[in-house]
Amino acid sequence: MNTDHSELAESIAYCGLICRLCFLADKCDGCKTDKNLCERNCSDEGCFNRSCCESKGLKGCYECAEISACIQGIFSLGDMSKIKAFSICIREDGIESFVSYVISNIKKGLSVEKGKDYDGKCIDEVLKVLRNVDES
Repeated sequence: MNTDHSELAESIAYCGLICRLCFLADKCDGCKTDKNLCERNCSDEGCFNRSCCESKGLKGCYECAEISACIQGIFSLGDMSKIKAFSICIREDGIESFVSYVISNIKKGLSVEKGKDYDGKCIDEVLKVLRNVDES
């Protein structure tokens, strides 16, 4: 798994996922490219988050002032959306810090992959894990 800081930062999707850490990374160049295999973008409905960001001229959901209240598209899980937590982290701490958090956590054995360490947690819990905040 490539953990090159700049490559990961450049591959952040509209929604806040890091495309270079996706299981499709060897076949897909990310949702902001023409070589995009993201299941949401390739669906009949297309990707709500991409369309919304493009219509607002945003680089990602993390630039949107309405992110905390958004429950559209990939954020439909509301407070249980790890991806929304990723975008909130980027909004609050910046892309560089977010990527540093993820890399640090990868080195500790944590994974951002679907069904892994960040799933099943509320946004506040995901932010604590990202930022390495001890809950004790």
